[in-house]
Amino acid sequence: MALGLHDGGRARLRWAVRAVHWGGLTLALADCRNVPPIARTPDDPPAARALVPDDDGSEPPSDATPPANGSEPEPPTVDYSGDQRELRERYGKQRSLGVLHGEASYYGAAFAGRKTASGEVFEPKKYTAAHRTLPFGTVLRVTRVDTKAVVYVKVNDRGPYGKKGRILDLSTAAADQLGMLRRGVADVRADIVLRGKPPAPKHSKHSHTKH
Repeated sequence: MALGLHDGGRARLRWAVRAVHWGGLTLALADCRNVPPIARTPDDPPAARALVPDDDGSEPPSDATPPANGSEPEPPTVDYSGDQRELRERYGKQRSLGVLHGEASYYGAAFAGRKTASGEVFEPKKYTAAHRTLPFGTVLRVTRVDTKAVVYVKVNDRGPYGKKGRILDLSTAAADQLGMLRRGVADVRADIVLRGKPPAPKHSKHSHTKH
C-alpha cells in the first residue's frame, strides 16, 4: 500500500512537469503570433520617381534641355600669329636704330578690353608692348638675354611703372613667345627697328600767328 502511494506521487509529479512545459510552449506560440509586422521602406512619391525614369531605350523628348557644357559653341579663337610673321619678314634684317637693356614683364587677361594710352583696345593675344616714352607705333625686336628667343612688338601703351630697371610691359602673346609666362619677368635687349611718329605738339591758346 505504501508502495502504491509512492508510485502515484511520482506520476502526479511527472504530469505537473509536462503541464508546465506545454503551457510555456503555448504562451510562446501565442507571442509569436502577436509579433508586430516588419517595417518596410515606403514607396517613392511620384515626383521622385519621375526624376529617374526607367531606361526603356526611347529617345528623350525634343524639348529636353541639352547639357550646359555643350549647349552653345564657344566663339572662334582669333589667331594673331600672322602679325608676328609679317613683322619678322619686314624687320628681320633691319639694323638697330637704338638699343634698350633691362627687364621686361607682361600684363594679360585682366586688362583685356581696356583702352591703352594710344587709344587702342588692349588685346593680350596681339604682339604689343608698353614703354614709358617711345612714340606709339615704334617696333621693337625684343631678345631674351639667356635663351636668345626673339619677338617683334609694337608700342601702343605707357608703362611699366614702379621698378626702375624694368623697361617693357609685354602682352601675353609676346611674353609667351619669349617663354617667360611662368617666371613673369626676363632680362631683355630691345632693338628699335622702326621709330613711331611722335605726337604733334599742342598749340597754346595764346599763341599768335605772324603776319
